[in-house]
Amino acid sequence: MTLLEQCQKWHEDDQHEKIIAAILALPPEEQNARTDLELARAYNNLADPQTEEGQEMLWQAVSLLRLHEEELQDDYAWNFRLGYALFFLRHEEQALSLFERALSLHPGDNTQINSREEIEDLIEMCRGSLALPHFAESFCRRTEKFWQAFVREEAKLRRLMDESSRSGSGEKMLNKCEKLLGLISDSISFELGHNGEKYELVLTAEGDKAKLFELAYIGRRVPEKLLENWSIQIGRRPSGDIMLAADNLQIGAADVRVLVEEIEEGGLALTFYCEKLVFLLKNEENSVWWMLTTLTDQVLGEIAAMAYIESFDVVARPDEKQADASRWVLLSELPKTLEKMGYKLSLSAEDLLESYVVYHTDPVDDPQADWRLDVVAGVTRLEPLVKEYLAAEHDSVDMLYADGIATGFFSYPLDGFDEGDSEAILDFRDRMIDELMNAVGEDVMTITGSATGLHYGYIDFVAWDLEAVLYAALGCFENSGLSFVDFHTFRRDVGGVRLYSGQEEEPPAEVNSETGSLLSAADIEKLESFEDDEGGYFGRMLDYIQDFIMRGIAEERFTEQQARQDLVLALWYAYACNNINDYDHYYEAIRWMPASEKNAAGCGTWYQRYSVALMYCGRLEEAARYAELGASEEPSYPWVWLQVGKLRAHFGDKRGALEAVARGLALVPGDHEFETLRSEIWQDAGLEQMLYHWIDPEKDRLLQEGKDESAAAKQRAISCILVDEEGLERFRRIFGPGLESYSKNNPYCGFIYHIGEEKISVVFRMNEAGLSKLDPVWLKRQKERLDSGCWLRGVSEDGACGTLDSVAFCLDYSVVLIYQRDEAPADAAPEDAEEFFYLTPAED
Repeated sequence: MTLLEQCQKWHEDDQHEKIIAAILALPPEEQNARTDLELARAYNNLADPQTEEGQEMLWQAVSLLRLHEEELQDDYAWNFRLGYALFFLRHEEQALSLFERALSLHPGDNTQINSREEIEDLIEMCRGSLALPHFAESFCRRTEKFWQAFVREEAKLRRLMDESSRSGSGEKMLNKCEKLLGLISDSISFELGHNGEKYELVLTAEGDKAKLFELAYIGRRVPEKLLENWSIQIGRRPSGDIMLAADNLQIGAADVRVLVEEIEEGGLALTFYCEKLVFLLKNEENSVWWMLTTLTDQVLGEIAAMAYIESFDVVARPDEKQADASRWVLLSELPKTLEKMGYKLSLSAEDLLESYVVYHTDPVDDPQADWRLDVVAGVTRLEPLVKEYLAAEHDSVDMLYADGIATGFFSYPLDGFDEGDSEAILDFRDRMIDELMNAVGEDVMTITGSATGLHYGYIDFVAWDLEAVLYAALGCFENSGLSFVDFHTFRRDVGGVRLYSGQEEEPPAEVNSETGSLLSAADIEKLESFEDDEGGYFGRMLDYIQDFIMRGIAEERFTEQQARQDLVLALWYAYACNNINDYDHYYEAIRWMPASEKNAAGCGTWYQRYSVALMYCGRLEEAARYAELGASEEPSYPWVWLQVGKLRAHFGDKRGALEAVARGLALVPGDHEFETLRSEIWQDAGLEQMLYHWIDPEKDRLLQEGKDESAAAKQRAISCILVDEEGLERFRRIFGPGLESYSKNNPYCGFIYHIGEEKISVVFRMNEAGLSKLDPVWLKRQKERLDSGCWLRGVSEDGACGTLDSVAFCLDYSVVLIYQRDEAPADAAPEDAEEFFYLTPAED
């Protein structure tokens, strides 16, 4: 029996350790592609992907198999086994093509190999993962871990750089930096140096715009304290005096001639000729191209080269059209030549990535065609993704996917818009983009473009934390009035995911002819009864509205969507929420209001109440926009001018703010609020100060004198408007090392926190503005209590024991601990059994 036959027998008996031991014991001259195939299979079968040891075995299998790619790339077993290892290493983007190749090479019925059906199942699993990526660690978290590690190790790295002239120190320096960057990606090119003032880390995109997007994100998250000793550069700076060596030749920029031509599509076509390199073109063409592209990057700077060079060619001898020597310049003179042509070379990565490309396509007029094939026009900051998608390619998507980055788009139908009303379509798209970015922020998501098709609209993005993006998007789109919203990655070969599905076509609601609303005159009279001279019972008002809606839906008089679209109901709903005056209810108002916007024309009250709610949730740009819209819709409504005045003052338009006050006082002469606002605008008061007032002059006097018992609640509401960046940074320093999957403003801030081996969900019931105002001493104390493990186990009032599931910290400094019961109470009926119980810990 040969060794390979014995290995097959061991394989059938699940004795994979014996296969590994036998093959590793072979002398090197007896190890070959076939023994490595058996060894890789044994590693695959023995590995537990959930353990670090198992992951290492899978990587050993990958390394073995890749040694024989040229010889075995058309072999069924090689494709399947490499695909299998990569699949369980969560590299589905690579595994998919290998499984598809294995299926095409499948030899037919054979009990010794996987069936075609099993491979087809693995292919579908790959496609499912690529359609809705789930990363063990988001790129946002990877970047955070990298910079934390870099801060810890940077002193050692600087010391190695200082000693790099010694034997071995330079290699140690590069290995250490490569290991640190491995926390983010296995495919980041970098350079280390010293610019005369600081140590320098240069991250290079090698001409890949998708990779540049990734590097720019890393650059935006550099810890401030690191910049004392380091300069972090994205893209190589110009360095015209570089020399490259090739076959004992030294090649510099003065040895290369360039023909510069502007092309119709924009950008430059460069043709290169270097007499010293001609002899290498036949057998070492790739080396020649690498040398010339590297020299060009060094002469122009990597970012400028990426921005302007659209076409790059190398010739062994200029042809007849190129023969005029006056048209050629030395590569060393290229920067001056381009500057004379009007090109700006001092570009940063952010400059390049902020620029949009407008594109047009020939649309396919078929609603059933692949997504985006109906696009008429669009804009993008990341054109490789769009080009590759339309060509059914996915190199850039796969490269980013491997690093935990998802690229995709939201698609939604345009049939709800009037035909040809492009302004309404664009306004809707811009509003949804604003809502998405306000919900997640640039640390979690970057909008890369948008497009409008014959049937659908598209919003394109890069997700640095896809789970947080999709969760936030669901909240943003659910009140959009759309019939559905899909998420789709920039891969044509996988399906989309239905993110949101609206209501089916609804029967007409029972509208009251007297009020023009679902509310009757008696309902409105009841709502008015909750108001009084002292303020009102706004909680009871909101309860009445919610009960009214629930009864109406249960009795099938209207649907929830019809209730949300009712203008009168929306006005009362926002009035109650805004007057309860806390973050949760302001957020409820901004969730409720958008559905009725289409019915709000001419109603300044609607715009003012929505603007107030947006403001108290920290969404100030939107709040200002809706306040201004309200003033134009109904200029005779005084209180919208009050809101306009405050927000104009906040955004630095003092003159415009005073004009708004004047408009308001013309409508309500002598009003206390307008008079107070005018005085504070003249004093350059901040927005928070302008909001620290009551409508009633006497109540406001007591508030200013510190005699109002509700002052603390008012301050808590105001705290959620503006972020204190120093306070937010203090929070990050306190909790930073334990954060995982951090999300913000959705509506709360939360993350996964590790206490020993346990993972706990931590929620701060506020947005980042409120979070940034919390007392740091109190925050440190809460972290100490978490870390001590004193909360990990709890006992309910009925004596049940439980394990801590999550912790909620509130704006009033209260804490709620949520425990998962070990078991339901013995005397509880199944339908009454509560899975969780809640405890409020006593402060030490």
